[in-house]
Amino acid sequence: MLTAACDPAPFATSSNDKWTVSALYTYPIKSCQPTSLSSSLVSETGLLYDRLWMLTDAKSGRFVTQRQVPQLALIKVSIDTKSSTLELSAPSMPTTLQLPLHPQPGVDLGEQYKVRIWYDDVYGRCCGEAAQAWLTTFVGKPIRLLYKDSAETRLVSRYLPDDETCHLPPQSGFADVFPFHIITDTSLDHVNQHVPLPLTHHHFRPNIVLSATNSDAPPYDEETWKRIEFDSSEDKTWSMFVTSRTPRCTMPNVDLSTGTMRSDGEPIKSLRKFRCTDPGKPTYVCFGMQATPQHAGQVIRLGQVVTVRERGFHSLTQPL
Repeated sequence: MLTAACDPAPFATSSNDKWTVSALYTYPIKSCQPTSLSSSLVSETGLLYDRLWMLTDAKSGRFVTQRQVPQLALIKVSIDTKSSTLELSAPSMPTTLQLPLHPQPGVDLGEQYKVRIWYDDVYGRCCGEAAQAWLTTFVGKPIRLLYKDSAETRLVSRYLPDDETCHLPPQSGFADVFPFHIITDTSLDHVNQHVPLPLTHHHFRPNIVLSATNSDAPPYDEETWKRIEFDSSEDKTWSMFVTSRTPRCTMPNVDLSTGTMRSDGEPIKSLRKFRCTDPGKPTYVCFGMQATPQHAGQVIRLGQVVTVRERGFHSLTQPL
């Protein structure tokens, strides 16, 4: 049974409610630790470097996340743009793993592999034996690291915005679906009032965190957004289309400090009592919103003002 406090606020067709960008996170390697950013170019597949690498089971070929290997939460990923490297480190590993930030086919990348990510076939190229050995040692079973094949475009085919206003066909790298995931601090604060343990941004893995400029902003207001507009001093104002709620798997149940799955089923157990809010999938726990940019090439940065321009209903009527 939903409580009234969790219902999205009433809305009109447009609004001038303003929010600010309070945090930006990119996740170079899917299901490993995020890297915090102060700004980023918006690329066709999201923030720079976001989910361009992914672990797969070397035997089955299936992609690997914290759902199967919760200790991936302990792998720290650092971006060094000066040396153009990506560095991986983990508490139990005596050495770090250095990877090229811009790997080249035929030089840094090997064989192409097709991987099924939910409802999409995605292509990646092997990052070599050194990466495979380091990750296999850490995980404890044969692991292959893939880099998203830049020659293959992964278009999103569901919950698409109007192509007359969204000039960039939605596409992503190794993200589950859309190139951006948005949460608000207002909603996270409300969640933390109803779960037995404190949750942070990292439990929900957003790319963009927004904070309200109005203290009266209701929690889950983002569930009524359809289009939001980003102010920019360097570029023209640009929009992002909010496409659907984000169904949650068991990953928020991972203890991020130990890399283990909690045995009590929290916080998903508690979230199920008040966050099954999508009318199309009423049994799905939802938190956060999927989104896609109007175009690429612009800059997003901390402190940027975001204005809600269009509102509407969201319902998961198709597989996400």
